[in-house]
Amino acid sequence: MPECYDMARPFVKWAGGKRSIINELLARAPDDLNSYFEPFVGGGALFWSMPRNGKAYLSDVNFHLVITYRMIRNNVDGVISKLEQHKKHHNEKYYAAAREMLSKATDELEVASLFIYLNKTCYNGLYRVNKSGIFNVPMGRYNNPKIVDAENLQKCAKFLTNVDIFQHGFSQIEPKKGDFVYFDPPYHETFSAYDGSGFADKEHEKLATFCKDLDKNGVLFMLSNSDNQFIRRLYDGYNMENVDASRFISCKGQERKKANELIIRNYIRRDEGKQDRKRA
Repeated sequence: MPECYDMARPFVKWAGGKRSIINELLARAPDDLNSYFEPFVGGGALFWSMPRNGKAYLSDVNFHLVITYRMIRNNVDGVISKLEQHKKHHNEKYYAAAREMLSKATDELEVASLFIYLNKTCYNGLYRVNKSGIFNVPMGRYNNPKIVDAENLQKCAKFLTNVDIFQHGFSQIEPKKGDFVYFDPPYHETFSAYDGSGFADKEHEKLATFCKDLDKNGVLFMLSNSDNQFIRRLYDGYNMENVDASRFISCKGQERKKANELIIRNYIRRDEGKQDRKRA
């Protein structure tokens, strides 16, 4: 039986995070898989919930996020210690200085602790950068933000043992036949300024082409995205299912609402029986 660390959970808030539909995703995960790949890892909600037999490969274009994953894996006690310092000094002036420090920091432990500190204290937990790659989210108005969650960080560190973590784009992963890839890209026509470069129609088209190549090579994939005609056209012929989910993309609380999303797969599970590959 695969070992399951179901008590670990995302250590950062992330726009478009999948905790609200995690049960929908787990119910559609493959019956059998070799290695697990997640190239838009973000908060990694599915990763933390997936039982694992083989290797796992996480990647993202966000440099600060990738460094943070690595440091939690390699030196979680150091991260926790630094976060305790940030918690002790937290106020509006310190937060503003921390934003500046993140853009200049070169020490990986410093980067990781600043990244988590800012994520826990910024407005709505949003990660947003300007075109120069500078984090520019204002401080949130929290009475007692949970800056240090040592218990969960320790669990995350255990789960990340022997996990490969890279900073690169989705097209640089190299899964083999029988491996499983979960794609959670910036949703079409929603917020995509996670790293300053954006994710426009052309990138979605490249991703769809990449998925078709994976399918030809026997790689299993599941992808989440907006339910609209553009996305449906790109993935025509694959198994598409509509789910309702709360999207937490807007920085304005009153604009958060239920929205239709698609879960797209190139396989069906054994318990789904023989049925059409494509669903409405």
